[in-house]
Amino acid sequence: MSSGGKNIIRLFTPDESRSWVFPVLFEDEHYVALDKMSHMAVTHTQLFPDRPSILQLIQHAVDSDARWVAKRNTRHFGFAYRIDFETSGITLFCKSDEACQKIGNLLGANDERREFHCLVHGIPKEESFEIDAKIGWVPGQPEIMQAGKRGKQARTQFEIVERFAGITLLKCLPDTDRKHQIRAHLQHVGMPLVGDAFYGGHLLLLSKIKRNYRPRRDGMEQPLLDRAALHYSRLSFTHPIKSEPVNIEAPLAKDMQVALKYLRKYAPPRVLSQSK
Repeated sequence: MSSGGKNIIRLFTPDESRSWVFPVLFEDEHYVALDKMSHMAVTHTQLFPDRPSILQLIQHAVDSDARWVAKRNTRHFGFAYRIDFETSGITLFCKSDEACQKIGNLLGANDERREFHCLVHGIPKEESFEIDAKIGWVPGQPEIMQAGKRGKQARTQFEIVERFAGITLLKCLPDTDRKHQIRAHLQHVGMPLVGDAFYGGHLLLLSKIKRNYRPRRDGMEQPLLDRAALHYSRLSFTHPIKSEPVNIEAPLAKDMQVALKYLRKYAPPRVLSQSK
């Protein structure tokens, strides 16, 4: 079983002043996977009460008997997991309590394969590497995690996809599922995500990579990426109810595609001359 089609779901705020379009990446009678844009929360949090969340938007659609809800003949949509506010890509929702419990057991046992892509500051020496470091809370900072010798065991595999001058595109394969695992692990080894202000990353600016860059008259510059450059690109698992293989893929978010276009043009990898 795999994802496909060009189905979409449009979600509105209660006053219908704003709406967002979510491509449907996968759907059956038990689950629906949406392609989440950046700057969208999965669930509401008291820390950021003004942020929109998919779950709130879905609840409004259920309460208002939206056409797409009636079509699916269910009023239950629970989230299978959270991904960060700035992270784009796959989000999975369950259409029943049973579906939520079974997928929760599967994900809790790490019986799935998750794949992310990210841009990081720095150039790893190896084509692939592993970070095995515990992840724990930072006292007094509920939104920050820290990798090191304290916390829960965590391990992430990394593979280099493409190199640039001072920046690398990585494929990330987490073996465990800890809050901010990829972000904290990469900070731990001195390669923070591009644009990840919480973990030491810097915004990607065209002025930093393009020679003879000409600023606007007002001196203002919009970053090529205005968020942590992390994308949830693939989720594979055995369906916990149907026992069929499920493979869900989300194409790289447009802002990351644009960033890669400029990096390829203006920041190709530096070739070091070898002395004989």
